Amino acid sequence: MTVSTFLTLLSAFSVISGLVTEGIKKIVNNKANISYNIIALCVALVVGGIGCGLYYQLNEIAFTVNNIIYMILMGFASGLVSMLGFDKVKQAIIQITGK
Repeated sequence: MTVSTFLTLLSAFSVISGLVTEGIKKIVNNKANISYNIIALCVALVVGGIGCGLYYQLNEIAFTVNNIIYMILMGFASGLVSMLGFDKVKQAIIQITGK
């Protein structure tokens, strides 16, 4: 995967992740005490992983161990980009660790 392809996919996945997270926020509507940063990270992992897998399938790229690792890393990267900023990432880490 080239750098330009990675950045293009990362941009698309972060936009999709942000939109899906906003949709979940509208559906939940503060009915439960839910951390939206953790929801955003989970959504981004799914969108980034599945989206990268679809890219591999449509371009006939083999599913090797390295490519599966790239799919997981794409999910994490799209999660970081979709949370937009260090303060959100720091808040998500604090919420995950419970400190």
